[in-house]
Amino acid sequence: MMIYNISDRPPFGKNLLFSLQLVLACFVATCLIAQICGVSAAAALVGAGIGTIFYLIITNFKSPMYISSSGAFVAPVLAALTLGGYTGAAIGGVISCIVYCIFGYIFSKVDIDNIYKIFPKTLIGAITAVIGINLMPFCLTYVQIAGQTSIWGVVIAFITMTAIALISQYAKGLGKILPFLLGTLIGYGVAIILTLTGIYPIVDFSVFQNLKLFAIPDFGFFHFSTISWSAILSIVVLYIVYTVSASMELLSDHAALGAIIGTDLYRNPGLSKIYFGEGAANLINSLFSGLGSCSYGEGISTVGFSKVASTWTTLWAAIIMIVLGFFGPVQALITSIPSCVFCGAALILYGFIACSGIKMLQQVDLNDNKNITIVSVVLSLGISGIAIGGTTFALSGVALALIAGVVLNLILKNKN
Repeated sequence: MMIYNISDRPPFGKNLLFSLQLVLACFVATCLIAQICGVSAAAALVGAGIGTIFYLIITNFKSPMYISSSGAFVAPVLAALTLGGYTGAAIGGVISCIVYCIFGYIFSKVDIDNIYKIFPKTLIGAITAVIGINLMPFCLTYVQIAGQTSIWGVVIAFITMTAIALISQYAKGLGKILPFLLGTLIGYGVAIILTLTGIYPIVDFSVFQNLKLFAIPDFGFFHFSTISWSAILSIVVLYIVYTVSASMELLSDHAALGAIIGTDLYRNPGLSKIYFGEGAANLINSLFSGLGSCSYGEGISTVGFSKVASTWTTLWAAIIMIVLGFFGPVQALITSIPSCVFCGAALILYGFIACSGIKMLQQVDLNDNKNITIVSVVLSLGISGIAIGGTTFALSGVALALIAGVVLNLILKNKN
């Protein structure tokens, strides 16, 4: 049961803390994707924040999903930047938006009960578990310090994780619903002490040098240029294929969030608005940073663990992200928090998503041969790394597992 539901408006002070907690959960992945693609992290923060606001508006503030830089779009973004620079990436964003809007239009014409026949609880529960499990390997990267695996990174992660667990279990009042914010501060504090005492250099204080109070990010639209028609055609085809794949994860993410908060998001705000909203977020982020966008598992699990599902919290988290893109000192402060601290939160957040899927599967009769077959195949395909395709495009992970699960659900008949 949520402490604050979707339409609830927490007091401003509390909501600010809830929002900061959500920002911390989504910050690392947002900046990591920008770093991988070689674009401005500040621009990515602004693009994600504005994209999330548009998503909230289009969904009538009835879905607390946070939308940010997508790992699923790394390959097409890198290809688009190579073929046509930021203009190519922006064209890709337009194509993604169009594909999402086409799906949105289709779902506006389909009865929701028919959708549930295609995506039953058996399939969504297994996919939700796969999403959480597939996020877990990122923890191996997060515990690195300065690009190197270190026992101190693991120690800080465990200290942060333990602090979050103790606060969540034993804290009273406001502290109980801010475990990730408070746990992160504790882990960061220990990392600072270890650095200042010379025991081990964990915190990089160089980010505070030559700080500017205010700086305009290096937005992608500053670098628009001409592009050949052949490059445009390649980008269009690539983004269509990857967007179709990413749209499958959109379905599972919103089903997972809906199950956690006890609201059927497929019905309200409706899949059509969800697709329109995520399409708009993709377009906006591509214009500002060149990146694609997707719903964030980190945000889903933060909502579930803190039991704060208010869209006002999501809105202020988006606003904070935008401010971070322009305000140097605050951005430097959050950037200085080592990834091993965030790993402590991720150990719980990613596992929480998987557990949400398992909880959903507890409502399914796994003695039924059809159900156990679907769950088994989805888990195997989703986790094994099996892929269909080549170097240009490969269908794997959640998308491949979801498609296989849908096919099995349609061809395997229920026993009377």
